Parts: sequence; structure tokens; C-alpha cells
Amino acid sequence: MAIVCDASAIRKKLRMLVYGEQGTGKSRFAMQFCYMKTPEGRPFRVLYLDTESGSIDDYREELMDNGLDPMNLRIVYTQSLAEVQDFIHTVADNEDFEDEDGNVWLDADDKPFRADAIVVDSATILNLTTKQGLTNFSQKRAKVKAAAQGLTGDEKSVKIEGAGMELKDYQQLNFKGQSLILDLNATGVSYIVICREKDETETKLVNGSSVSVSTGRKIPDGFKGQEYNVGTEFRMYHPGDDKSINFAYFDKDRTGVHNGGEVVEDLTLLEYQEYLDRSAKNREVIIKNGLNDAVKTEMKLRARELGLDDNDISDDAPAENTSESKEPSLDDIKAKLNDLIASASPVKKSAAQKAVKAAGLSTAFRSMTDIEELKKVAAIMEKELA
Repeated sequence: MAIVCDASAIRKKLRMLVYGEQGTGKSRFAMQFCYMKTPEGRPFRVLYLDTESGSIDDYREELMDNGLDPMNLRIVYTQSLAEVQDFIHTVADNEDFEDEDGNVWLDADDKPFRADAIVVDSATILNLTTKQGLTNFSQKRAKVKAAAQGLTGDEKSVKIEGAGMELKDYQQLNFKGQSLILDLNATGVSYIVICREKDETETKLVNGSSVSVSTGRKIPDGFKGQEYNVGTEFRMYHPGDDKSINFAYFDKDRTGVHNGGEVVEDLTLLEYQEYLDRSAKNREVIIKNGLNDAVKTEMKLRARELGLDDNDISDDAPAENTSESKEPSLDDIKAKLNDLIASASPVKKSAAQKAVKAAGLSTAFRSMTDIEELKKVAAIMEKELA
């Protein structure tokens, strides 16, 4: 649904995309969120989503030496885009974070942790794992087609192993990348997305063949089009072989702190504290719209144009024909729950366990022998893990 607001001044947030080669200080720059202050003068609470397996581990001691309370920095290690988005949605929905034992994360003030800033380090890895996931799915799709065609032996093997992403897979990949940035915008907190860099290329005809040729420009190595919905984008690099100096080249900076095309030596995130402070007295406006919400709205509007009721449009996948279905057995239910748990994020797993316990049921479903009790557990877990 469209959101309307007037043109009065609103509280500003930082929405940054930072890219560059290794060792140029991208993670160290993002880590400086920990030194920033909220409008109330409280240190930022930072949710650091680390897909690089330890991108800021070496800086922890430095943070502690500079007076950071470790309870205000939470680091999550994951390479899954779905899990990253689950954590982002938790921030957007103002919900509690819980560990695997169901304990609520607390900040330095012993209050439930609420992030003031999010760092995604890096989108390059998320793009890579998402592509691999889509490729694996494409191979499963090829396996089904090979079986339907009656292929066997080498023919079947080549059909499956040679399968790659199709056009619809690339469309889905682009959608996921755009959703990541728009989901971050919908949190209402500041954020930095970090990427590695790659050469920009263009296609040219050489001797009658299409080849990719480098333009000489460096661009973020992440999801296609991710730069459009951020406010600030810059590349960090070293001048020549001198690794002691960090430069930042700004592609754009809507905050006005720097200008597009400007080169800044030894940039710090704290330069943006004044930008945030100037709008501290303005009202808070959070745009909750995301791409998934927009798709659901579009489906409902198209259904209305076709004269269909909202009930005729389901958010879920079409149900399979169940005319010959049978009552699931104890093992069937357990197997289904195992599959759900295996694909769920830690956040959803924790929420499911909490809901089952709240209903007075046991979470040890694998050892259950009462099918009626198991069905109750399954109903709760399916709802929470959906």
C-alpha cells in the first residue's frame, strides 16, 4: 500500500554502499558506527552481519581499548541471504533478538537490544551464495526434466551437471538484491553495505564476435542495481603502492557532507555525526514498504481489475491435488519438521521453540510417540517457520 507523508523535516539516517579491494579499510570504516551517538547522546548499538567469516574480529580489542561496551555490538556470522534478511526484519519489526537458548539479547543498559545501525559485510558473499543456491535448484530442475525424458547414464549426468541459471533465475537474483537494500531502508536505522570491487565491462564486437572489454572503471561486486536505493556510495582504495594512505572516491553523497566525484583522504564515519545531529529534533518517519509487500499489493490490484475477490489470490504456492492424499504418519510429520528446521534461520528456530513451550508442549518432537500431540507441535512450528 502506498505511504503518504508531508514535506516537513524528518530525522536523517545514513544509507551507505562502500566498496573496494581488500585491505582498504572498509570494515574498519563501518566499525566506526560504534563511536557514534544517538540524538539522546547514547552510544550506537550496532548489529554487524558478517558474511566474510571474521571481517572485524581483529578490531575487537581496539574497540574495547577505546571504551566500547561489547554489549552494544552484536556480531552475526552467516553467509545466507535469507538469514541476513531475517535479522533485518527483526530490527524493522522492533522485536527482541534471542540466542539459541531463548535468552533475549541485552544492550549495555541491560535493556533488550535494539539496533541503531546495521552493517552487512559483505554483499559480495551473499550474491555468491545466492547464485550457487539458484544453480543447485536449476540442477534439481534439470534432474526432474531428465527423468521425464527418460534419460539415463551419461546423457542424464550431462543434463544435470551442465544445468546453470536460467533467465528467470537471474530475475529472481536481481529481485533478492533489490529487496535487501529496500529491507534495510525499511528498518528506519542507519546502515552500511560493504562490497568487494570488480572491473566494469561492456560488450563489444571484435572480429565479428561479442567480447567483454573492461572500461577501466571499478564498480561494486554485489547485486545488480543495489546502488540506486542508497544515499551515499564511494570506493575506498590506496594510491599506487602506498598502503599507508586510504582514499575514498565518492560516486554520490546525498547527505551533502561530500560531493560526487570528490576524493577524500583518510575518511572517517564520524564526519557524518553532525549530519545526524542537525536533524535530531525532527520527527521519525520509517517507510515500511518492501518489494515483497509491493508484489502482494500488485497482485491484489490486478485481481480487482479482473473482477476476482482477494480470497481468490493466495500469497502461498498453489496447493497440490490432495484427492488421493492420505493421513500423514508419525514419521511423515517428523520428517517434514526436520526439513523445516534444517532450512530455517536461527531467529525463526528460536521463535518456534518459544511458541511451542508457551503452548505447554515439548520441543523434543523427534522422540514423540503420540501423533495427536505431535500434530499440535507441528501446527505451531509450521506457522512460526513459514
